[in-house]
Amino acid sequence: MKLVDTRAWRALQYGSIVLASSTLVACGGGGDSPRSTIKGTVAVGAPVANGAIQMSCKNGSSNATSDSNGAYSSTFHFDGPCLLTVTSGSIVLNSFAAGAGTYNITSLTQLLLSYLAGQLGTTLNGLIAGITTNSTYQSALTNSTVIANAENAVARLIKSMYGVTLSTNSFLTISFTPGQPGADADLDALLTAGAITSNGQPTAALASAALAAGAAAPISGTGGSSTPTGGTGGTGGAGGTGT
Repeated sequence: MKLVDTRAWRALQYGSIVLASSTLVACGGGGDSPRSTIKGTVAVGAPVANGAIQMSCKNGSSNATSDSNGAYSSTFHFDGPCLLTVTSGSIVLNSFAAGAGTYNITSLTQLLLSYLAGQLGTTLNGLIAGITTNSTYQSALTNSTVIANAENAVARLIKSMYGVTLSTNSFLTISFTPGQPGADADLDALLTAGAITSNGQPTAALASAALAAGAAAPISGTGGSSTPTGGTGGTGGAGGTGT
C-alpha cells in the first residue's frame, strides 16, 4: 500500500481551509449564525423604490433592493443587531434590526438612532460606525425595553416640537404600506410640518434635539448587564411670555 506524502496532504488541507474561508466571506461571513429574514418598508412619505439596502450585522451581512412599494426582504445567516442603510439618489437613511423580523427604514428610524446615540454617549455617526463591533451598543440595540422607551421618547419630542401625534410609536417594526393611513401618513404629516426634508432627513434642529434628549436620559445597565433599561426623556419647559 502506498503512503500519502505528508507535505502533499498538508498542502491539500491548507487549500481546503482557504477555499472554505473564501466561500464564507462570499456568503456574508455568517459562519454558524442562524439563517433568518429581515424585511420591512423604506419610505419618506412616498415609498423609496429601487433603493439599495445594505445590512451590516454583528455577524454576517447582506443587501437587498426595495420594490416599487418600498418593500424589501433578505434571508441570510446573521446575528443581530444589524445596521440597515438605504441609498437612492439623494436619499440616505439608516435604521437597525435587533434580529429577524420586520424593521423599517424611514425618517423616524433615522431620528431614533440619533436619540439612542445620545443615550449611549456618542454621536449618530459614532453609533452607526460601532453597531457591528461595540458590545455596549449591541446590548442596547437588541433590548426591547430600550427600543420601546426610545420610540416613545421620539414620539413625545415630535409632539412637543411640531404638534404632530404619531399614529403608532412602534414605527421601527410596524408593517405598513405607503399611501395608506397610519405609519406612512405620519411621515407625510412630518413633511408638511417641516420636521423632515424632501429627502427624508430629519431637520438639523430636530436631529440635534433628539441627540440632546437622549443624552439627558442615558441608558443604564449596559455595562455587562443582560437587561439594560432606557431612561425616558423629559419634556421641555414652556417659554415665558414677555411683559
